[in-house]
Order: sequence, then structure tokens, then C-alpha cells
Amino acid sequence: MGYSALKENLVRRDIDGAVIPIESGSADGLAYREWLAAGNSPTPLPAPTLGQAKSAKLAALAERRWRAETAGAVVDGMRLPTDEKTQAKLTAAVVASVLDNNYAVNWKLADGSFASFDHATLIAVAQGVRAHVQGCFDREATLVAAIDAASEIGALAAIDIETGWPV
Repeated sequence: MGYSALKENLVRRDIDGAVIPIESGSADGLAYREWLAAGNSPTPLPAPTLGQAKSAKLAALAERRWRAETAGAVVDGMRLPTDEKTQAKLTAAVVASVLDNNYAVNWKLADGSFASFDHATLIAVAQGVRAHVQGCFDREATLVAAIDAASEIGALAAIDIETGWPV
């Protein structure tokens, strides 16, 4: 029976593809450690192709953009949630204020406090949140272009998807 190395603390049993935590007290973990003690060593997994690595990086990038988009934003000194429900509710409030310029609403801020938003404030807050969201998509688009342009694994690995996001 053979194993393939996945990560520092996981291996894949070659015969059935089961992923086994090396340090677990399970029968599989114990069997692996005994197998190692008998002088065996795991087979390294094949390196991903450039296309596979790009697909994985693009998936990680989409998840990173979503985290940045929904992390909140500061607009006019107020910390606001920017999750998708809040964006939709803010859009509805702006529509209501456009239909009635005297419309005002108590808006819940990210810290749980409330602020009164009149027509002008609603418009400014909506524009600020929209700018934050668009900034996240703009950052993602820039990184997608860099990922697409990477011609080898080393260049792809050098692309930093964690920094440069709007806050």
C-alpha cells in the first residue's frame, strides 16, 4: 500500500484516494506511521499544470475579492457593512429618497450604532459603498489579467492576491 504526500499533516492513500491526517489517533493514521517506520516513504504528488495552477489561483482570487467586498468600508467617517444584503437595502433606501427627497432613515452602522441618513447622506453613503465594491472588482480584474498573463508557475506564484484591496 502506498501514500502520496499532500501537505505537512496529510497524506493520500494511493489505493483508494482517502486523505489521512498523519498525526491522528485513527487506525488510518496509525497504519501510515507504521508504514513509514517500516522504511517506506510517500510518493510526491505530481506538480499541477500551469492551467490547473491558474484555475486554483483564480478561485482563490474570487474568494479574496468577496472577503474584501463584504468586509465593510468607511464612508464619511462611518464604518458601514458592505455585504450583499446591506448593498441591496442601501439601494432600496436611495430609491425611496429619490422618490421622496424628504425621506430619512435610521441606518445601522457596522459597530451596531445608528445614524440618521437624509436624502443627501443616503446618496453620499451609497456612492461610497459602491466605490468600495467597485474598487474590489477593479483590483480583482487587475489580478485576473496578471494571472492570465503568467507564462510559468514561478511567475504565477509571485502574484500577491492578498494585498492592495480597498479598506
